[in-house]
Amino acid sequence: MSKMKTLGAVAILMTTGVAWLWGAQGSSIAPLTGTDYAEIMNLYARYNQGSDFQDPALFLSAFSDDATIVRADGSSITGMAALRKEREDRYRDGRTGDSGLRHRTGSQLITPTAQGATGVAYYVLLDVTTGPATIRFTGNYADDFVKTADGWKIQKRTINRDAPRD
Repeated sequence: MSKMKTLGAVAILMTTGVAWLWGAQGSSIAPLTGTDYAEIMNLYARYNQGSDFQDPALFLSAFSDDATIVRADGSSITGMAALRKEREDRYRDGRTGDSGLRHRTGSQLITPTAQGATGVAYYVLLDVTTGPATIRFTGNYADDFVKTADGWKIQKRTINRDAPRD
C-alpha cells in the first residue's frame, strides 16, 4: 500500500513539474509591473503636453530613437532626427508656449508583448481658444512600446482618426 502511495505522489509531482516547465517555457511574454504601466501612461502625458505647450524636448522624450509616427492621412515620420525636424517646422520662429489645443487621452489598454508592450487609447483634440471649447478631432492611438536604457518609449504610434458618420 505504501508503494502505491509513493508511486501516486511521484506521478503527481512529475505531472505538476512538467506542466510548470511547459508553462514557463511556452510563454516568452513577461508580465508588466505597476511601474511599467505608470511609465507607459506617462508617455501619453509627455506626448500630449509636449504638443499642446509646443515643448519639443518634452514631446520627443516620449519616443525611442528609431520611432515612427504614422499620421491619420497615412504619411509617416521615422527616426529621432526626422521627428525633431518636424517639431521645429511646426513651431516656426521658435514659437513655444500654449498652443490653445488640448489632447485628452483615455481608456488606455496596455498589453505586454514579447517585444515590450502595445497600447490603444482614445483621444480627443480640443480647441480651447473658443468658448466653449470645440472638438477638432477624435480617434485612437495604436502604439508599440519598447523598454530602453532610458525607460519605456513609444516605438511606433499610428494615429487613427474617427470618420464622421452619415
